[in-house]
Amino acid sequence: MKNNENPMEVIEDLYNTHYRYMLNFLLRLTPDRQLAEDIVQEVFSNLLTHPETMLKVRNIQSFLITSARNRLIDHYRKKKRSLIQDGQMMERLLIDQYSANRIPERKEIQEILLKLPREYSFVLIARDYYGYSYQEIADLLGISLENAKTRIFRARKSFLKHFREADKDDRF
Repeated sequence: MKNNENPMEVIEDLYNTHYRYMLNFLLRLTPDRQLAEDIVQEVFSNLLTHPETMLKVRNIQSFLITSARNRLIDHYRKKKRSLIQDGQMMERLLIDQYSANRIPERKEIQEILLKLPREYSFVLIARDYYGYSYQEIADLLGISLENAKTRIFRARKSFLKHFREADKDDRF
């Protein structure tokens, strides 16, 4: 946004341009459509309250998506829930790459993902369930491509370790 532009018009244009993209992005992370719509509204409401924020932003789409993602995470933190506890999302999680012997049940996946650090569970869901590229994950998290690859590798390794431990415990 330039200093001489009307903030209301700019925000209205941004809303018309990015609303659907932001909503679809959030719906990939939560099946709660009302929550996703509320978060998009909150992001734009915040821009209306603080239009000067846009003066500092270089990539508006990245800013909007990051703001929406952070608000979703904050929402789940406030509710003392995590993204991975949502049953519908976990039901569709593709994890057969973790075990050649058997496919774990949804409850097992949830329990294992709950044991992982939040940043590990987030990247596993983003990469293996939603199919985000390494670069997209790096952009979402504001980290380098190499850091994203490393984090995903470590997350998979940690998931597999916990899965094998749980599998071993069940046999005895």
